[in-house]
This record gives sequence, C-alpha cells and structure tokens, in this order.
Amino acid sequence: MNIPELSKKAFELVRSLAILYLMLYLGEWVVHLVPIGIPGSIVGLLILFLCLTTQIIRVNWIFFGASLIIRYMAILFVPVSVGIMKYSDLLISQAKALLIPNMVSSMVTLVVVGLLGDYLFSLSSFKHLRKKVTKRRNKE
Repeated sequence: MNIPELSKKAFELVRSLAILYLMLYLGEWVVHLVPIGIPGSIVGLLILFLCLTTQIIRVNWIFFGASLIIRYMAILFVPVSVGIMKYSDLLISQAKALLIPNMVSSMVTLVVVGLLGDYLFSLSSFKHLRKKVTKRRNKE
C-alpha cells in the first residue's frame, strides 16, 4: 500500500468517525436541552438517519468507520454481558417487573405492525401486490 492510498484511507476513517461522533454529541446536546426521556445516542442515530435520508451526509462519508464499528460490535457487547452476569441476582429478583412490560410491549408492537400492514395492503397503491400473492397461491 503506497502513501497516497494509505493517507486516503486514514482520511476516510477520521472523517467517518468524526461524523459519527458529531451525531452522537449532537444527540446528547439535544437531550440536554430538551429532556424527552430518550437516550442521547438514540437521538443521535435519528439525526444521522435524517441526515442520510435527506442526503446532507452521504453514505460513503461514513461507510468506512461504520463498517469498522460493525465488524467489531461483538467485542462491544462483552461489558454488557459481564454486567448481566454480575447483577444476575438483581435481575432474577426483579424478573416480574422486567418481563411483564417487555412481553406486553412486544405483543402491542406485533398487533400494531400487523394492523398497519393490513391497512397498507388495503390501500389502492398496494392492491396489485396482494393480487399477485393470491394469484401465486391459486397456481400452487
């Protein structure tokens, strides 16, 4: 690998990580200004998503750093796993308070997504897809 190619890769890495960290700190700043009860990292991801969909930020600007982070994501979950093992007795004692809301919210999510999907397929813009599916089923 020659020097210009190496410096280009270094620039891409620094640029992508700088953009990702900027979005993280921007999300933290928004949460500090407006206490909405959502973690700053999630707000930062939403801001990044909006910037990517409006093409304020191009995908190739963050691709190198994001792919590097995703490649080593399993290592980032090790501290979480150790924390779960360390506080397993607390989690077990609070299982009812943790499991019931998770199960209820999962069921509500499934129902809402099912109803929304059914509604979207009932719209005229998706009718041609439903007709194709029923034609395929009738042929089989």
